[in-house]
Amino acid sequence: MRTKTFTIELKKRLAIEFKKQDRSGVYGFTQRLMAYNSNKIEGSTLTQKQTASIFETGTLYADDTNTVFKTKDIEEMNGHFKMFNYTLQHIDESLSEEIIKQMHRSLKEGVFEDMANGYAVGEYKKRANRVSDIVTTLPSEVPDKMQTLLQDYHAKEDITLGDIAMFHACFENIHPFQDGNTTIGHQLKTA
Repeated sequence: MRTKTFTIELKKRLAIEFKKQDRSGVYGFTQRLMAYNSNKIEGSTLTQKQTASIFETGTLYADDTNTVFKTKDIEEMNGHFKMFNYTLQHIDESLSEEIIKQMHRSLKEGVFEDMANGYAVGEYKKRANRVSDIVTTLPSEVPDKMQTLLQDYHAKEDITLGDIAMFHACFENIHPFQDGNTTIGHQLKTA
């Protein structure tokens, strides 16, 4: 029961700080840390300090004059902030395909490289993809697999940490989007 109380209080605190755009508390800390770690896993070259600077001031500084920034890193960092805000706005709603797709749209709609490559932004993938040597779900099978994943998840009476971990693992194996699945999957663990 203490976990449930903590979760309720945390959601309240996040909502208050988000509404005020108070970046000095739990909301700001969570935004910076989740964005940095999730994007780092995806290969971002931005540091924690640079991530914080983008979030807090909308600026990016160079450690030295030879620093080169990948545009995609900056665009995805900004998209992550936007996606987290979207998640907070819908935190009390039941997780759905539409929410997941909108999370992806929030993350990716400003990423030029993805648009130039013809990736479906805010929609399920149109081309097969792989993660290292793992073959993921074929594009034609994604809608059914996602519906089943969500139905099974919502059928549970009490969601445990194990259930959340299993949902995340299944989501990653389906890999419903062309790019950004790991970032969406991390965010889903908090949704």
